[in-house]
Amino acid sequence: MQTWILILLVLTFSACEKDKEYCWLLYDQLGNEGGIVCNKTEEEMEDQYGVYFDRENATRYCWKIQYATGSPGYPEKVTEKMAGIFFQGAVTKEKIPCGYCQKWASRQKDLYKPTGGFSYRPVKAEVLCGDTCATLFVGRIVTIRDTPDSLITVEFLQKL
Repeated sequence: MQTWILILLVLTFSACEKDKEYCWLLYDQLGNEGGIVCNKTEEEMEDQYGVYFDRENATRYCWKIQYATGSPGYPEKVTEKMAGIFFQGAVTKEKIPCGYCQKWASRQKDLYKPTGGFSYRPVKAEVLCGDTCATLFVGRIVTIRDTPDSLITVEFLQKL
């Protein structure tokens, strides 16, 4: 009987010590990563830092968030725990493949066909999501509108 009690005590203390092996990544209330704290249990971290921390090596995911306003968001590299905290007010929250959204620099070209004259609009950076991203590459030209007297295209210049 004493042997079983001794084994249970050893297992209990070793389980507590196991928590101290983690290093924890701190976050601010906006989701920005802060410092790293090691050699503390999860309970000690909660006492000192509240809920704004997670294991340093926790798996990170990409998310599609549908906000109550109706607009979507596509945050990347967020752990499940922190997604639960930062996106509490979301209508829906789902994991999506990373790279679902990409930021591209592009410029629009307006061509007036009767004279051959054209102009470029300023370069703009925009975030594009979904299947569209798989078809984009530097130099890709997409036709926006083709009428008898004008041709409007967008050229993708650089993935940002």
